[in-house]
Amino acid sequence: MLKREDLTSENVDQIVADAHKAGYHFFLSAAERAASFKTAMARYQPGDELWVFAYGSLMWNPAIEFAEQQPCRVDGWRRSFCFWMPMGRGTPELPGLMLALEQGGACEGIAYRLSPHQVESELGLVWNREMLAGIYQPAWVPTTLRDGRTVTAITFVVDAAHCQYCGDLPMERAAHHIAFAEGRRGACRDYLANTAAHARALHIHDPYLEELVERVAGLRDGAYVVPTVQAEGEAVGEA
Repeated sequence: MLKREDLTSENVDQIVADAHKAGYHFFLSAAERAASFKTAMARYQPGDELWVFAYGSLMWNPAIEFAEQQPCRVDGWRRSFCFWMPMGRGTPELPGLMLALEQGGACEGIAYRLSPHQVESELGLVWNREMLAGIYQPAWVPTTLRDGRTVTAITFVVDAAHCQYCGDLPMERAAHHIAFAEGRRGACRDYLANTAAHARALHIHDPYLEELVERVAGLRDGAYVVPTVQAEGEAVGEA
């Protein structure tokens, strides 16, 4: 589980340095992360509260302080395991898959409200976490809270031009990577299982997550034939 101290700029800069040494030059420097933060926050009015929309590990391991959390729905975007991750929960030989938002459909998750005095510190931690590899693009999205309120929240959608983007893989291939990819931060299947379990606890029905959970369980039990996975195009290189 990530902790607040894992997301300090010093720790994140070390991760970036290690990634660059390994040849993954798409990881963003501190200056690049700061520039993206400034650009995204141009529409934010200092002194206002701010909402963050979470749909993956931010739901079950936020590692930030917040004033309020509400189950919610965002229309026009959907969860998708659509980019490779060769570090953390995968390796260059068997990269993991991570969640992002892709256009189309709808997505239910959690909205966190940050009080004005929390915005800079807490969103800064979120930024170090989500913008680390430059795979996400920040986006402001209309968000319907379960209690009926409508707010605008900042969230992170996939950059389809990024070298790690893989789009909609066949379910059996995605399940294979999720079932067997592991890295220094743990197993990719645990990331899926925690996300699906937390969604269920919030009474969120996500057939996409549930099908992947079933397929991964079958693969781990030997009930499915493991698909042939080609290495070409999956190893990570420079953008």
